[in-house]
Amino acid sequence: MNVMPEFSLPCLFESQVSLATRAYYQIGGTARFLAHPATPAELADLLLWNNDHRLPLALMGKGSNILFSDTEFPGIVISLDRMQRMFWLSTDELFCEAGADNTLIAEELLNCGRGDGEWLFRLPGQIGSTVRMNARCFGGEISNITAGILTVSISGELRWQTPDEVFQGYKHTSLMDNHEIVVAVVLRFPQTRPLQDIKHLMQGYEEERTKKHHFDFPSCGSTFKNNYTAGRSSGSIFEELGFKGKHEGGAMVSEHHANFIYNRDGATANDVLRLAAKMRTAAIEQAGIQLDLEVQCIGLFDHELLASCGISYTRDPHNPSKGWTGLLWHPTDDPDTPLFPRILLHGPLVGYNGLDREFPSGAFIKVEQLLHLKDAIANPESPFLRWTTTQSNNSTLFSIKSPSALPAGTFIDGLWQYGVSELFIAHNESCSGYLEFEITPEGNWVALRFDGPRTRANGYEVLSAEPWKKDLRMVHGEGYFGMEFSYKLLQPFMHNEILELQCCASSGRGEYGLFPWWEPSSAPADFHQPAHFYHIRLL
Repeated sequence: MNVMPEFSLPCLFESQVSLATRAYYQIGGTARFLAHPATPAELADLLLWNNDHRLPLALMGKGSNILFSDTEFPGIVISLDRMQRMFWLSTDELFCEAGADNTLIAEELLNCGRGDGEWLFRLPGQIGSTVRMNARCFGGEISNITAGILTVSISGELRWQTPDEVFQGYKHTSLMDNHEIVVAVVLRFPQTRPLQDIKHLMQGYEEERTKKHHFDFPSCGSTFKNNYTAGRSSGSIFEELGFKGKHEGGAMVSEHHANFIYNRDGATANDVLRLAAKMRTAAIEQAGIQLDLEVQCIGLFDHELLASCGISYTRDPHNPSKGWTGLLWHPTDDPDTPLFPRILLHGPLVGYNGLDREFPSGAFIKVEQLLHLKDAIANPESPFLRWTTTQSNNSTLFSIKSPSALPAGTFIDGLWQYGVSELFIAHNESCSGYLEFEITPEGNWVALRFDGPRTRANGYEVLSAEPWKKDLRMVHGEGYFGMEFSYKLLQPFMHNEILELQCCASSGRGEYGLFPWWEPSSAPADFHQPAHFYHIRLL
């Protein structure tokens, strides 16, 4: 008998969790672990941990569009249910963590009198999953209201992606084909609308869902996507084929909407898939129409059953009759080949406490690894890491300037009094201290080394440009400014090829921003908290 070793994950987690108790379908086996990271940094730590322990990974939102396998899941299911914050970056841009509920977003829009999000009301699920599948209903589509998406890759890169990079047409995105996790979304709502009009639309959509008996029994809503070349909906096709009320074990096609499969009476995942396979086969053979499954299957299934439903899979190496599908990552997956420059961090600075319009919007941060580690080791004085800040033309973040009498590029003590961008670099063993760099759009800068929080390191008590000049250089161009650092400078702060990074900014007016963002705190703003920094492995 093989006994699995006991593990402790680096974030809040549960062990031996019945997935049937967490998914809308109320179907599924037992997961070895269910992890609940609360921030991008906690998620990155979990992925780093799993890079060493190599357990299968799966991702769930609210479980509203997932059919888990009946078999045990031997790895980690990641839930983003602790990442639910939302706040306004500007008058029309709403920042939503991936776990924010669609209905709560619609209610926030109602409270603010903003239109075009009414269709999200009573749409089951969280915004991260809604973006991942480019969800749509009642004439609305998430791609039409999305300004940008923040994702974390299996390798830990946290990056900003534009709608053009992600959305690929009807209910399809690039995120469905790669190993990236949506951690936040910026939605844009430029249109104001009278509250009564918004309420009327939301109530109408809710009534429509009730009329179609969406919530009579556990289900995941529409089982198949529509095929617009057919000229009619999938529900209409299955109704024509006589599937209303059809059973397979405990699974049943709704008598009110022929594209819904209910868990009517203790259905298993295999019951649902066998019924879906019959429906899909009938659509092909009797109506000449191919339909794709909309429900996402996760776990280990009979490979012939997956094939009959048109689901791609990977053969299980231990049992060729079975196939894995829907995983975020499996130990047999080939590693991605890194490309350089490699984006480590990229995204917008947001308010320190995540409050509405707390921090001037429009500033973005990017940190890139310029060379592969082996090349950097061979050329330790070459630029290895690049950090840049960009700002929109109307951003007020850097409006308080350092004295104009100082030439650009001056090393200045007390730079924090002005609008500055900041980068912290730390060793992931706190006893080794950390670095802080500050820079203005004009290239004025300062660098500091600390042994502990706000405790300057020996030999660095008096600020001077001299210890730094050989290992960093200023970079600037149209709309951006920053620094490049040598491998020689950063190597003492690496441990097991891991760096801790944190981007920050202050306006000089008591406004403080972060990227990545932290959990909210009632304490005064303080960037000097290495325990919150973002861990990433260099390649």
